[in-house]
Amino acid sequence: LESLFVFGTKPDNLREVVETLKQEKQDEISIGDLFEINPDVKDKPLIIPVYKLSDSIIAEERDVIKFQINPDDYDLVKNYFNYIGDKIAVVKFDCNISVLNKVKQVFEDKEEKKNLFLYDEDISQIYKPELLLRNIFNHFNNRAEELDKFKNLEEEIIHFKRITVSVKELNSIREKINKVKRVRDKDNIKKNLMEKLERKEITIDEYTSAIEKITRESSEKEVYKELTIELLQNHYYIPVILSKPEKVDYIKHIIKTESEVNFLKDLEEYLKKEDNFFKKFDWWYFSKIDETLDSVYIPYYQPKTNRIEKFKPDFIFWLKKGNQYIILFVDPKGTEHTDAYRKIDGYSRIFEIEKNGQRRSKVFSYGEYNIETKLLLKTKDKAKVLNEYEKYWFDNLDDLMKKI
Repeated sequence: LESLFVFGTKPDNLREVVETLKQEKQDEISIGDLFEINPDVKDKPLIIPVYKLSDSIIAEERDVIKFQINPDDYDLVKNYFNYIGDKIAVVKFDCNISVLNKVKQVFEDKEEKKNLFLYDEDISQIYKPELLLRNIFNHFNNRAEELDKFKNLEEEIIHFKRITVSVKELNSIREKINKVKRVRDKDNIKKNLMEKLERKEITIDEYTSAIEKITRESSEKEVYKELTIELLQNHYYIPVILSKPEKVDYIKHIIKTESEVNFLKDLEEYLKKEDNFFKKFDWWYFSKIDETLDSVYIPYYQPKTNRIEKFKPDFIFWLKKGNQYIILFVDPKGTEHTDAYRKIDGYSRIFEIEKNGQRRSKVFSYGEYNIETKLLLKTKDKAKVLNEYEKYWFDNLDDLMKKI
């Protein structure tokens, strides 16, 4: 229909549409220069994992990423493979010989299939054996990502530099942002004014007037239409912009997903507690992760695309006490359980080790630190979570802190 629309439209009309779109794009302007990396983090090592492609294909891995398949489709594709034979399969699908031999072995040995395939009755049956076999070969010929090293954060979180706003809203939002940013200067200005007063360089009236002015011109939280602009002392960049409704079209790359906004509000309330968990640490910081622009992620296998995908949790926390260092990934979206299990499995494969039937965090050395990682996701109903995955889910902030 789109093609018919284009071919059936007069050139003059198309030109007008294109010009209008260009004009609308020009109506947006970047305000990334109004945001800055929190000065308090500049001497702190904010550590992130870096990955590399595995030297081995999935079929040759010790911990094989299983191919998820409907049980009926498994029987169908197995019969199809046995019918065409391995020689025709090699020619038809141009598959890796080691993958072919592995799949052939599994099809011949009932005990072996549990090592390569994961039966899932929730997956819709495809009824296309040729497509299934191609996907199976492609899957086991993939190379997974594995941990390469840890490094200090540099340009991996950049979304705040790409925040854009419509020209119409620019001046009002700029004024609100600058008012919030001045809060960090307020204490220094007050100190300088007091010193001038003590040296009798200014009068008490001039001092009072200047204090009133800086108070008027600074604020830890400002509201503009649907937006809240605020200074979160422990956030990686400042200030932070939140939007209550998700569909705000005049500003981009801010925090506007309902679950993320609610999580930050809950966090602010939690931090007001005298005995809040974060006081146990020498220091801690956190940051929003933008799914499209940032490159902090956890690799996992996604059967819907038959590829290794990048799971980008909504937030990353860094917590340090002595030489103990925790990297905490938090995703408060309430992800659908089946999809979340795949992401958890991808995380566990890299950052955990199994002991006595339980998954435990690996400890990595990086400089003077012993690093542990943790992943926590929010759920609306913990009763529906499988027992083996229960430790990865939280339903409120107190629960999250206990699991850290």
